[in-house]
Parts: sequence; structure tokens; C-alpha cells
Amino acid sequence: MTTVSPSYREGGWGWAVVLAFFMLQFVFFGILKALGVLITSMKEDFGTKLWVVGSIASLHYAVQFILSPLAAALARHFSGRILILVGGTFYGVGLVVSALTHSVAILALALVVIAGIGVTFVMEITHAELAFYFREKYPLAIFIALTGSPVGIMLYGPITQVLVDTYGWRGAMLLLGGVGFHLVVGGMLIRRPPISYQAVPDHEEQLTIDSINSPGKSKEEVKPNKSKISNLWNSVFSVLCLEVFVSAEFIIVATMRMLYSIGYGGMVVYMVPNGLALGLSTREASFLTTAWGVGNLAGLVLCALALHVKWISVRSAEGIAVSVTAVGFALEPFVSPFVGQILTTFVVGAGMGSAIEGILVMTRCLPFGDDKFVSVLGWQTFLGGVSASIGDTVSGWLSEATGSFHATFFLYSATMAAILLCLLVDAIRITSTTESSKQRGLAVLMPSLFKRDSSIIFQRMPIQLNTNSAQ
Repeated sequence: MTTVSPSYREGGWGWAVVLAFFMLQFVFFGILKALGVLITSMKEDFGTKLWVVGSIASLHYAVQFILSPLAAALARHFSGRILILVGGTFYGVGLVVSALTHSVAILALALVVIAGIGVTFVMEITHAELAFYFREKYPLAIFIALTGSPVGIMLYGPITQVLVDTYGWRGAMLLLGGVGFHLVVGGMLIRRPPISYQAVPDHEEQLTIDSINSPGKSKEEVKPNKSKISNLWNSVFSVLCLEVFVSAEFIIVATMRMLYSIGYGGMVVYMVPNGLALGLSTREASFLTTAWGVGNLAGLVLCALALHVKWISVRSAEGIAVSVTAVGFALEPFVSPFVGQILTTFVVGAGMGSAIEGILVMTRCLPFGDDKFVSVLGWQTFLGGVSASIGDTVSGWLSEATGSFHATFFLYSATMAAILLCLLVDAIRITSTTESSKQRGLAVLMPSLFKRDSSIIFQRMPIQLNTNSAQ
């Protein structure tokens, strides 16, 4: 069997895919911020309690985490472009229906089921398409795409308030639904390179090995007899790409993503309540989200620049980022002046922006084929959502039990500091691996991002050309 080395053009049409992912980040996270502006008006219009509408908005965000592995499995067997187009349509329809309904049940159906499922089939599938165009320039590509999130959060808040004052919440939601349909436009930009590469299925590799070990026998003769249960398990294992959980590299990076998600979710939820508890006015506290967004953008820029020009290795960048974030979280509940709160929030935002850039670059470096990258992202997103939900629950309990946010932000500081332990564990694992090993973990796929391991050559699984580019 001939082994073909993967080829990357490092850009080309990939920059159009980056634009599509930027558009997705801008629209989705911007509309998520807009829901926070609309929630009070929606509660009054529907005549229900605030927690009911708040729960619907939270589930709208959470459903993408729950269904990400399923969306990834479908993307590996069907056209990713078609799934993105269908998902973008569902997302826009869900927002429009929520603007027109007068029933809380239908509102939940529209936002959680229709729009929520729609964005599930867009988010990580679009992200995964970048793997087919970028390797060395991936830090730069993912930086450009991720800037859509803080920009959208900063712009959608004040714009939505103007729309509510002008057209009411229903008119504003209807316009947001129209913007949501732009995900379909982004989906039309998605296409694979003319020649892409994918791993040969495991069963084909085994048949090749068996045919070598058993000359003169046909493939049918060397196939092992397996029970139906075994075949079913193997099918589920393959479809859901559960093999990622066998990889120590994946477990380490996924743990980092889970710890990061706890801190990220907590900062988004509690940064303004913490400011109010420290004595800031409502108007002053509203500027904290802007400070966080600007800091997040600055962190993305700094980390992406450092990795792109190879000033620093990705592990070092991640270690610095989480250290800065941990210190910022620890200071948040003690810095009461307005200027101090703005500065600490900016620092935390910058640290978290750099941290997610590093984690995503490390994810791209995992020893899986490009065709499995979507499953890697899907499972990471699922685990991150679970950890964020648990973290938010524990954080809320701590704030209620102690009557302050001190313990809550110490928890966030500890989770970010724990990422340093993950980096240490992975460094030990890499150091203890023998030179003859075929998989050197995060250091081998993009060696220039790991300066000490730049001499290592990554030996991929046997791969074959995939000439089907209509995806």
C-alpha cells in the first residue's frame, strides 16, 4: 500500500472558509448577546417568570454542546457543506418563529430545537473544514475566525437595544432572524480542496495485514468471525469516532478545554453581578462586557502573532495565558474601583483569548487525520459544555452559600491554574516517549510550533487520495 504525504496549500480558498467561520462566530455569539438584551421584554410580553425565558436562552446555547458528537458523525459520512446549509436555514427559521409566536412552548421549540439544532450543524463542522487548508498557518486562520465572537458581542448589545427601542422586541428578533439566515451564505463558501486526504478505514488496513500474513487466501477467508454485538459495537465505535478517547493526547487537551469552559462560562455570567456587588453602578457595570471583549480580542491578536512568527512555542504561550488569567480571576472580587475592575476584566479577557487560541492550535496538532478533526472538535465541545454546566451550578451555589463572589472567582482561578498541571503532564509524557515512537503527541504534526521537537518527523497512518471534492 502506497503512503501519500498530506499536502496543504496553506490558504487559497481556505481564506474564504475562514471568512465563513468568522461570519458564524459574529452572528451566533452576537445574537446570543442580543437575547440577553431582549430577555426582560420577552418575559413581560409572555407574562412568565424571568427564569423561564432565561432557561430557554441557556438551552438554546447548550444544545450545540449536547449534539456536537452527532453532528460530527454525520459530517464524516455526508457532505459537510450540505449540513451547514441545512443548519443555517434551521437557525434563521427558529429565530423568525420565536419572533412571531405568542406561546412559551413554541418559543422554546423554536429557539432550543429548531435554532439550537441548526447552529449545531454549523459551528464545529465549519471549524473542521479549516483543517483541509491550513497546517502551519492554522494559528493565524483560527485567530481571524475567532475574532468574530468578541466583535459580535460588543456590537450586537447596543445595536439590539436601538432596535428594541425602535421596533419592539419582536421586530428586533425578526431582524435578528434575517441576519441568522446569513449562515446559509457562509455555508455556500464551504468547499473542499480539489484533492483532499483521508485515513484508510481500519478494517481495510487489517485486511491488508492479514493478506500478507496469510498468502494465497482471499479477503473473505481471512475476515474474522464476529458476533452481531461485536459488529454493532464496532459500528458505533467507528461512527462516533470513540477512538479519540484512547489517545492520551486527546484526553489531556480535552481536559484543558473542560477547565477553560468552566472559567469562560463563569466570567460571562458573573462579571457584571460581581461588579454590581463591589459597588459599581448599573451603567459602570455595563462597560465590563466591553472591557472583556476588547481584552479577548487583544489576547487573540497577541497569541496568534506570537505563534505565527514563532516567537514562542504553543505550550509556553498557553502556560503564560492561563497563569495571567488565574491571577486576574483571583483579583476580580477584591478590586472595587471602576478603573480597577475595567483593568482586571480586560486582563482576564486577554488571558482567555490567548488560552483558547492555544488550546485550539494544540487540538489541531492531535495525531488524527483531517477527516476525523470534526469528531475531535465535536467531542471536545460536548465535554466543554458538560463541564461548563457543572461549573455554573457549583458557582451559583457558592455565591449563594457565602453571600459573595469570592469563592466563585477563586474556583475559576483554580480551574485555570489546573491547566498548568495538564501542560506539565503532557510535557512529562512527551519527554518519556522513546525516539522510535511513531506518535510523539502534540509536537509532531506541526513541529515548528514546538521548537524543542522540531527535528521529529510525524509518521501518519496510511492514507489514500479522496477525489470526491463535492463537499
